[in-house]
Formats: sequence, C-alpha cells, structure tokens
Amino acid sequence: MRKTVPFIGALAFVAASTFLSAGTAGASHAGVVDLPVSFAVKNTNTSLVPCPSDGKDYTVRGHIVAPAAALDSPKAATLYLHAVTWGAYYWHLQNIPGYDYATNMAEQGHVSVIVDRLGYGASGKPAGNGGTCFGSEADVAHQMVQALKSGGYTLGGHAPVTFSKVFIAGSSVGGMTSEIENCSFKDTDGIINWGWAEYRFSQYAMKEAGDIGRRCFMGGDAGAPAYYATFALNSIQTFYFNSAKPEVRAQIPRANADPCTQIASIPPSVQTDEMHKREINVPVLSIFGDADSIFSPQAAKDAAAEFTGSPDSMLVMIAGGSHYPLVEANHLDAEAAVDAFLKKYSG
Repeated sequence: MRKTVPFIGALAFVAASTFLSAGTAGASHAGVVDLPVSFAVKNTNTSLVPCPSDGKDYTVRGHIVAPAAALDSPKAATLYLHAVTWGAYYWHLQNIPGYDYATNMAEQGHVSVIVDRLGYGASGKPAGNGGTCFGSEADVAHQMVQALKSGGYTLGGHAPVTFSKVFIAGSSVGGMTSEIENCSFKDTDGIINWGWAEYRFSQYAMKEAGDIGRRCFMGGDAGAPAYYATFALNSIQTFYFNSAKPEVRAQIPRANADPCTQIASIPPSVQTDEMHKREINVPVLSIFGDADSIFSPQAAKDAAAEFTGSPDSMLVMIAGGSHYPLVEANHLDAEAAVDAFLKKYSG
C-alpha cells in the first residue's frame, strides 16, 4: 500500500561538553539505559557498489539507547547511520532539552543503536584516499546488522543480547547506505530513509559537491587528516538548518571532516541505489523536510514512489524541515512518524 503524508502535525507524539562522545555513559532517564556498544568489523566491500576499501579490521563504536526492559526481553532494534559531517550525536543531542531523539524513542519503547560511521568520532579512521567508500559502508552496516541478530558485539554494562528484527535507518548518505545494505544483503526488516533521493540534487548540492571535490583533489582541508574534507564547509547554516531555533543552532557541534573517497564514491553508489531500490521488499518510511537544501519536495515524492517492491512505502514531509529534521522546530513530527512505523512493524 502506498501512502504520501504531506504533513503530520496532527499525528500525536505520545511523549513529548557539546555532544556525547561514543563510549561515554549518557544522562540518566527513568527506565532508559544508555550503554556503550562496539562492533569489530572488516572494512571489506561485498556490496553491489563498485568502489575501493582497504579491507582492514576496525572497531565501530556507539551507544545502545533503550528501555531497560527491552534488553531483558529483546525483540527489535534499529541501527542508525549518520550523514556526512555529523556523528552518532545527531541522534542523541543530550545537551539540547527535548531534542535527544534516541532517548525520546526509548521512552516510547524503541531500541536505538547509534554509531559513529568509519572515519568519524570514536570509530576507526581509514585513510581518506582509498580507505573507505559507501560500498564498504554498506558492508560494515551489514556486519553490524548480523551482529545485532547474533549477539556478536560488545556491550558495556550488560551482556550482549540478540534481536529477532533489525531495522536500518540513515540520514542523507546514511539513508543511501541503508538502501544499498538492504539491496545487497536482504537482511533488514525495514528501512527509515531520512532525506535521501538519489540523483535529484539541487543546484546548491551540486555546487558544494564541486567545492569539496576541489579540496579533496588538493589533499583535503587544512587541519584535517590527509584526504579528509568537510562537505558544505562554508555554508553549514544553509546545509543544516531552516526553522531551527537560535539556541539549538548554537549548540550543534562543529561539522566533521569527511573521508574523500567516500565522497568520491557517491556517483557509483547513487547509480547502484537507483538500479536496485525497486528490489527492496520490506516496509520503507521516507522522511524529508519541505525546506531541504539538497532535495526538493518533488524530489522526495519521486524518490519515495520508486520503492515499488515495498509492501508499504510512506513519505512524510516535515513542515519547515531542513535536510536534518531532528534539529528543526517540528522535529517531534518526525519522531512521531518513526514511532508509529516501528510500532506497526517491530511486532
């Protein structure tokens, strides 16, 4: 069944240092646990995307944020992949009251596995030139999905548990990676695509892609590791925000530099995603801001309509939302949509 929801303001949400680094215990919330998690992975690329990776061993680090009872009787978990320039903290903004998505989800009964992707935060740092690409990111995500199903990971403060269902969610290129992971390995139970519409980029996006390409060609940004550069380096306010309150903007961490080979692998990744997304046969929730600087509302509608193999593809547009709805004024509308989706399918 295909559904398009232009705005979900009427959908009730049942609950209403600068960022948390992976490996550090989080703030206390009644009934919610926040535990450091790590995954031993190989940076291989057995996905459908033809792009290079180093094949080395790394550790991906992050947190599991969940209702305490959910780890005693585990059922479903969602693995979250962040966008370029961000880290796991996008999903866990503890320093901004009301904006801690992972904790809000836990209070609604959901298990969130939030990680720094390779190249970011507390996780391993492959070389920026040839060390990692979005094909290997999909492979690494697949390894984490399998680990969550088998218990093959390390969890601080609790024995690892196994989840019978694992959903995958991603912001921007994290959404692309989530789709490629499912197309390549067919092992996730649903996809939450936060703002990814394949090749339908805005002029702004193309301009910024050209700018980071130039800086990567020159070896990366000054002060960053070799061949790491920050997307939208000189226009972060445009990239990140639209309706976000000044106090929220002021507390968002400084943008991270991105591995250049990941950026360079976007074209073959887009092509692969576009070729295979109709093969996705699990429920898909797509969430876009209607003021997204990267993809227009029409791009969002066109991209969501292509999940023709999905038994249920829903598009939710967030009024006033940027490319990153979770920092915007109507962020709770996005949370309500995910809550409803996961309650429907996590069973």
